[in-house]
Amino acid sequence: MESKAPEASRGPLTEAQLTDALPVGSDLPGFTAEPQSAPLLEAQDIVTTGKLACRPLSDMMSVRPRHPRQAMVWATLRPDGAPSAATPGSVTLTSHRGNGAPAWMAELKKAVANCTSFTATSRRGWTYRFTVTSLPQVRVGDDAVSYLITNVMAPRGEGNVMTVVRTGSTFATYLLPPQDGEARPVAESVAHRQHMRIQTVGE
Repeated sequence: MESKAPEASRGPLTEAQLTDALPVGSDLPGFTAEPQSAPLLEAQDIVTTGKLACRPLSDMMSVRPRHPRQAMVWATLRPDGAPSAATPGSVTLTSHRGNGAPAWMAELKKAVANCTSFTATSRRGWTYRFTVTSLPQVRVGDDAVSYLITNVMAPRGEGNVMTVVRTGSTFATYLLPPQDGEARPVAESVAHRQHMRIQTVGE
């Protein structure tokens, strides 16, 4: 991991700053990024779980996590050469106050190591069971964690690969389908490029 200046020395990035850091077009190697204007999470997307040890994971889906987001922007990521009908992945940038990002990251890493399954419920009206598998960690940013999360009701049992990279008080969260049937974290070259974009707007 790279050592950076203490994140507490500056406030959380604003929505405008996160938007400046969001990838567009071919900004990230191997992908075409398209920023989205519609909110990723709606007011009804309050997700909870009865397993306290798994809450850091369910909070990733929730509009009301334990560590609040100060701002959020996102973009779809379509792998170069992917069929037009293929579901794209995404990258979401979120900023957090104080020690929120480091604390959530530490909790996420503990949850990924100890929480193999949990049931989550949303005020939107759904209840699903998820399984969680830890994946090798990318060595980029100030800290990172990767895992495969699978809805047990998903067609063909396919899950999504989540990679969360912390840059100071900002998270870059990648959600990508398995590549060629293999669950792999986002490429370090991609995560590093985004890490540098976040650092640049925060300077």
